[in-house]
Amino acid sequence: MLKKNIYNFIFLLVIILGIITPFIDYFVAIQMFYLLIPCGVILLVSIFLFIYNLLRHKQNIFRHTSTKIILILPAFLFMQILSTYAVDKIQRFRSEQIIRNLVHNKNYYPNSTHKTLGIEYKKSPNSIHFEIKYERGFFVREIYDSQKKSWESYGWND
Repeated sequence: MLKKNIYNFIFLLVIILGIITPFIDYFVAIQMFYLLIPCGVILLVSIFLFIYNLLRHKQNIFRHTSTKIILILPAFLFMQILSTYAVDKIQRFRSEQIIRNLVHNKNYYPNSTHKTLGIEYKKSPNSIHFEIKYERGFFVREIYDSQKKSWESYGWND
């Protein structure tokens, strides 16, 4: 019983860390510069061992301790991808709503918008254009320029 709870706790912790890691710049830098190759090797070994256990044990695969340990890194990486995708879709939807409201009031762009939780609004000095920006995760910013009327992605090196 205690062993099962420890694995569940560790798995839950890995999922939570996977969800928040793409949005903490320090963790992203460490992961990209120091852990990329080790995580890639461990991921390949994990996939190989999972397939081996799947073929060998078939029905009882999730009862083995090795399978639970093998699934930690893929779960961590999958949660990072999933959280980045979800934040991108949500923030893009919210940004599009703000853009629609601003375009509807073409005569005057306000100096600031209401609380937007992660979406930055910046009005140009001449008040005829604006810019909306949000972080997508992994140092990637999405920026909408009303002058170009298009979205552009900027990475950590731009």
